[in-house]
Amino acid sequence: MPITNNRQLIKGMILLSGMLLITACAEPPPPYAVVYEPEEATEVISVKAKTPEPVAAPDPEPVEPVVYEPEYPETYIVQEGDTLWDISTVFLRDPWYWPEIWFKNPQVENPHLIYPGDTLAIIYVGGERKVQILSRGTDGSVLSQTSGGLKIVKVDPRIRSKPIDATIPSIPIDSIRHLIERPLIIDEDTLNKSAYVLTSFDNHLINSINDKLYVRNLDTTDGSGRYQIYRPNRPLYDPITDELLGYEALYVGESKLLLRGDPASIRVTNSDREILRDDRVMPMDNTSFERDFYPRPPNNKVNGEIVALLDAISQTGVYQTIAINLGQRDGLESGNILRIRRTGSIVPDKREEDPRFRVKLPDESVGMAMIIRSFEKMSYALIMEADIPIKVRDSVESP
Repeated sequence: MPITNNRQLIKGMILLSGMLLITACAEPPPPYAVVYEPEEATEVISVKAKTPEPVAAPDPEPVEPVVYEPEYPETYIVQEGDTLWDISTVFLRDPWYWPEIWFKNPQVENPHLIYPGDTLAIIYVGGERKVQILSRGTDGSVLSQTSGGLKIVKVDPRIRSKPIDATIPSIPIDSIRHLIERPLIIDEDTLNKSAYVLTSFDNHLINSINDKLYVRNLDTTDGSGRYQIYRPNRPLYDPITDELLGYEALYVGESKLLLRGDPASIRVTNSDREILRDDRVMPMDNTSFERDFYPRPPNNKVNGEIVALLDAISQTGVYQTIAINLGQRDGLESGNILRIRRTGSIVPDKREEDPRFRVKLPDESVGMAMIIRSFEKMSYALIMEADIPIKVRDSVESP
């Protein structure tokens, strides 16, 4: 073999050996390293070298006990105009826990009904505090507690003749009557199929009480012969998903059937505002009016927003009505309590060097609302408490 070729072979072997030696001495990069930083030292642990041990699931949070007001009265005499919600706030921090502390004495007729003049008091049953009727306002019966339990001592027997409507309601009935008795939300399909005012007997553009109207597509099979007139108002959209929730129904008036047919004729018996052509006509809801709404949290955790205010423009307060983007499909029903929260603003901090620096203020609880009427996609709720005026886009959530 020529000497030149041997020299080239030797040089190649030397070069290859040097490269292998350099490679063996160099530290490999740690692409799979995770750095943990304890308080006193820093340690590098290879993910491949050690598999983290499974972490046990945290214990469930304890259920919040019923919290009484620190200075609740020993006795409370029910007053005219009181509501169950008002009385609950006398004893409890959270009024919706009222059903859990109310002690129904089976010896008292209608123990769940409270009348003006009744005296309420805190008693101990099985070591737990309960609220009970200590004495009835006018029938003379007095409840006393002995070692053997509760008994009734008749001081001056009388016959109570007050109707049930004289009892204390859960919430102000006048504030919710329009929510129960009148249509409020109309879905798009119902709107397209509903009966409508074609014209009037005198062909007037604007009509009112005692005017005769002609109506197309009127359902006259229900037998009552009484109808409500309403006007489709603004559409309501979900502010998060932009889904159409329904159309707000503006109450216009009431009417009675004069003549069946298509068109049918009706006479206006009551009107809150002028009646126009294309206003919608639907049978009156003759279902019984529910006076009592027993407050309770929803069965499921819910989060939503206020999408509209009834009879208000920009803000509203206690015993006013709000519309929210949660409904029956979310598990809401009448009596459910929701907390109202105001999202914290984003404000500048002038003490920071960067003029663009911003600070997010915390979200605040600003009130409570009770669901009065729920529809498929949305609900109407009555504001029970309000620390500040309530606005559209305030959030609602399970308490």
